[in-house]
Amino acid sequence: MQTDIAIKVSLGRIRDVFETIDDCLHVEHFSVADPNISLAKLTRENGNRAITTSLGSGVGTFVVATRDSELRVEQKGRVLFQGLMIEDSVTFVEGPDPIAVELQSDACLYVLTFLREPYRGACSVVGGRFNIRDIRLAELIGEISESSPARRCELTRDFSRLAFEHYRSLPRVHPLSAWRLGRVRRYAESHLDQRMSLEELADVAGFSRAHFAATFKAATSMSAHEFLLRMRIQAAARLLICTDLALVEIALQTGFQNQPHFTTVFKKITALTPRKWRESRRSVAMGHNLANEAAAIVIEHLPHEPRDVPPQELH
Repeated sequence: MQTDIAIKVSLGRIRDVFETIDDCLHVEHFSVADPNISLAKLTRENGNRAITTSLGSGVGTFVVATRDSELRVEQKGRVLFQGLMIEDSVTFVEGPDPIAVELQSDACLYVLTFLREPYRGACSVVGGRFNIRDIRLAELIGEISESSPARRCELTRDFSRLAFEHYRSLPRVHPLSAWRLGRVRRYAESHLDQRMSLEELADVAGFSRAHFAATFKAATSMSAHEFLLRMRIQAAARLLICTDLALVEIALQTGFQNQPHFTTVFKKITALTPRKWRESRRSVAMGHNLANEAAAIVIEHLPHEPRDVPPQELH
């Protein structure tokens, strides 16, 4: 991947504006009648290098992923999140300091910032941030973008209220720190062809099984089981694109029990068999660098709670 480029994304425009930056980053600003609220949409497409965007500052910021997006989120030099922010998930960051988001793959994000006034009622936020997933919130943010400036004020308040209602229903635990999450991710990547248990990943993080499960979900909005399944499918997708390995080899290298099991899970997620998916993606990739194409692969519409594997054996 090429060297990062830094882009300052200015929010709070007075009217709807659409910009294209560096050919692969598209920024859409939405007019909101309330000057305390800003809303923007960031879309990164067809890029082969990471892009770092500065989102400005406010008393509270929501970032909503409308498709699976590889991100690194920092505030005051502290890594808040690094990894896959999955479709329909919402990350909230509290505090006035600017937020830096590194887009590491093709991505589509809405950024809703409350600039000065309170964005919610009294509610303590563990660690000043949280990560949740709710399809209602993802649908609501889409409705906000399609509404009039006046209507957007009302809907953004509804969005904040619903997000905090969801947050209040969760156990009060600190999200797994970014460095522990990175350690778990690196371990999983290097053992992808092997079975992995929840206890094993908890040991890597340095926590008990129960504490790890809770903090992992608080940090990523998904279970460790789903996290591993997503990693396996992403790795298999890259091998399908940039190698000529037989399907059985890809299945074994990415931790599936056998080719039929791999085909079943892959089709359930993508609606195509691995063979048909490879053919369709390779036809699109003709004339492009396969390595760059593979680096940008993001499989969308993954199941929220996979049921193929018992939770005590993550595989």
